[in-house]
Amino acid sequence: MSAFYIFMAITRKKKENILKDLADKFSRAKAAILVDFNKLSVAKTMELRRSLKQIGAEYKVAKKTLISRVLKAGDYKGADLDELKTQVGIVFSYEDPVPAASSLYKFSRLNEALKILGGFLGLEWSDKAKIIEIAKLPPREILLSKVVRTIAAPLSGLVAVLS
Repeated sequence: MSAFYIFMAITRKKKENILKDLADKFSRAKAAILVDFNKLSVAKTMELRRSLKQIGAEYKVAKKTLISRVLKAGDYKGADLDELKTQVGIVFSYEDPVPAASSLYKFSRLNEALKILGGFLGLEWSDKAKIIEIAKLPPREILLSKVVRTIAAPLSGLVAVLS
C-alpha cells in the first residue's frame, strides 16, 4: 500500500504573512546565512535549531521566491537566489554573527547534508568563503581580551623599566 501526499498551494494571505515575518527577521538580523538543507533529516534539523537557539540565532525555511521578494524590497545586494538549484534555509543571527556562523560551520562539517551557500552581513552579500572565514574567528570576548592585552603591553613594559 502506498502513501499519497496532497500538497496544497499556500494561500495569498499565508504568503503575505510569511513575507512580513521574513522582512521582520531580515530587518532585525545582524547576519542572515543561507544554507542548502537538501537531504538533512528532521532529527538533524531539530538538533540544528536547538544549537542555534542557545546562541540567539534562528533557522527558518521559506520558498526562494518569497525570500527573493524580501531581499529586493529591503535593498539587499549581491545575491541571486534564482541561480541556486536547491532548497534554501536561512539562519538569522540577531546579535554577534560570529557564534552563529561558527556553530553553522561546525554543524555542516559534521553533517554533509547541510551546506553553507553564503549570507548577508548587513545589506551586503558575502560568499561562502567569507562566511567560513568569519566562522573561524575567535569569540568576541577573546578578541577583546587580545586588544586589551596589546594596549596594556607597552604600559607594563614601561613600568618594568622604571622599576
